[in-house]
Amino acid sequence: MTVTAVTTWEGTPAAIETLVAGSRAAAPIHESLGAKNPRLMRAASGTGSDGSLAYYSIEFDSIEAYGAFFDKVLASDWYAQTIEVVSEAYPDLKNGGTVVYYDAISD
Repeated sequence: MTVTAVTTWEGTPAAIETLVAGSRAAAPIHESLGAKNPRLMRAASGTGSDGSLAYYSIEFDSIEAYGAFFDKVLASDWYAQTIEVVSEAYPDLKNGGTVVYYDAISD
Protein backbone atom coordinates (compact mmCIF):
# COMPACT_ATOMS: atom_id res chain seq x y z
CA MET A 1 0.00 0.00 0.00
CA THR A 2 1.39 3.39 -0.94
CA VAL A 3 1.15 6.05 1.76
CA THR A 4 1.61 9.72 0.87
CA ALA A 5 2.15 12.51 3.40
CA VAL A 6 1.15 15.93 2.04
CA THR A 7 2.00 19.17 3.84
CA THR A 8 0.12 22.29 2.77
CA TRP A 9 1.95 25.63 2.71
CA GLU A 10 0.47 29.08 2.18
CA GLY A 11 2.47 32.22 1.73
CA THR A 12 3.48 35.33 -0.09
CA PRO A 13 5.15 34.83 -3.48
CA ALA A 14 8.56 35.53 -1.92
CA ALA A 15 7.94 33.13 0.95
CA ILE A 16 6.80 30.38 -1.43
CA GLU A 17 9.99 30.86 -3.48
CA THR A 18 11.99 30.45 -0.26
CA LEU A 19 9.96 27.29 0.39
CA VAL A 20 10.96 25.97 -3.05
CA ALA A 21 14.64 26.38 -2.14
CA GLY A 22 14.06 24.86 1.29
CA SER A 23 12.21 21.91 -0.22
CA ARG A 24 15.09 21.22 -2.61
CA ALA A 25 17.40 21.09 0.40
CA ALA A 26 14.97 19.00 2.48
CA ALA A 27 14.30 16.34 -0.17
CA PRO A 28 17.63 14.46 0.19
CA ILE A 29 17.35 14.69 3.98
CA HIS A 30 13.87 13.19 3.86
CA GLU A 31 15.10 10.43 1.54
CA SER A 32 17.96 9.64 3.92
CA LEU A 33 15.36 9.24 6.69
CA GLY A 34 13.24 6.82 4.63
CA ALA A 35 10.91 8.92 2.45
CA LYS A 36 10.49 8.33 -1.28
CA ASN A 37 9.61 10.60 -4.19
CA PRO A 38 9.69 14.04 -2.51
CA ARG A 39 7.82 16.64 -4.55
CA LEU A 40 6.70 20.23 -4.12
CA MET A 41 3.49 20.64 -6.07
CA ARG A 42 2.17 24.03 -7.19
CA ALA A 43 -1.15 24.70 -8.91
CA ALA A 44 -1.22 25.45 -12.61
CA SER A 45 -4.95 26.16 -12.39
CA GLY A 46 -7.65 26.26 -9.73
CA THR A 47 -7.13 26.87 -6.02
CA GLY A 48 -3.64 28.18 -5.34
CA SER A 49 -2.83 29.00 -8.95
CA ASP A 50 -2.18 32.57 -7.80
CA GLY A 51 1.08 31.21 -6.37
CA SER A 52 0.00 31.38 -2.74
CA LEU A 53 -0.14 27.61 -2.08
CA ALA A 54 2.30 24.74 -2.37
CA TYR A 55 2.02 21.09 -1.38
CA TYR A 56 5.08 19.09 -0.31
CA SER A 57 4.57 15.35 -0.62
CA ILE A 58 6.60 12.27 0.27
CA GLU A 59 5.74 8.60 -0.13
CA PHE A 60 6.17 5.43 1.90
CA ASP A 61 5.49 1.74 1.41
CA SER A 62 3.32 1.50 4.53
CA ILE A 63 1.92 3.37 7.51
CA GLU A 64 4.64 1.72 9.60
CA ALA A 65 7.34 3.10 7.27
CA TYR A 66 5.80 6.57 7.61
CA GLY A 67 5.78 6.21 11.41
CA ALA A 68 9.44 5.16 11.47
CA PHE A 69 10.31 8.14 9.23
CA PHE A 70 8.42 10.57 11.44
CA ASP A 71 10.13 9.24 14.57
CA LYS A 72 13.51 9.91 12.91
CA VAL A 73 12.42 13.39 11.83
CA LEU A 74 11.31 14.35 15.33
CA ALA A 75 14.65 13.19 16.77
CA SER A 76 16.74 15.07 14.21
CA ASP A 77 18.61 18.34 14.62
CA TRP A 78 17.38 19.24 11.14
CA TYR A 79 13.76 19.27 12.38
CA ALA A 80 14.52 21.59 15.28
CA GLN A 81 16.23 24.02 12.90
CA THR A 82 13.36 23.80 10.43
CA ILE A 83 10.78 24.63 13.11
CA GLU A 84 12.80 27.72 14.02
CA VAL A 85 13.10 28.89 10.40
CA VAL A 86 9.40 28.33 9.68
CA SER A 87 8.43 30.15 12.89
CA GLU A 88 10.53 33.13 11.86
CA ALA A 89 8.86 33.21 8.41
CA TYR A 90 5.35 33.49 9.89
CA PRO A 91 3.00 35.12 8.86
CA ASP A 92 4.52 35.34 5.37
CA LEU A 93 4.67 31.53 5.30
CA LYS A 94 2.10 29.35 7.05
CA ASN A 95 2.15 25.60 7.53
CA GLY A 96 -1.37 24.28 6.95
CA GLY A 97 -0.60 20.88 8.43
CA THR A 98 0.12 17.43 7.06
CA VAL A 99 -2.44 14.89 5.90
CA VAL A 100 -1.38 11.26 5.47
CA TYR A 101 -3.21 9.50 2.64
CA TYR A 102 -3.26 5.86 1.60
CA ASP A 103 -3.98 4.45 -1.84
CA ALA A 104 -7.40 2.79 -1.54
CA ILE A 105 -7.40 1.20 -5.00
CA SER A 106 -4.07 -0.62 -4.93
CA ASP A 107 -3.42 -3.93 -3.24
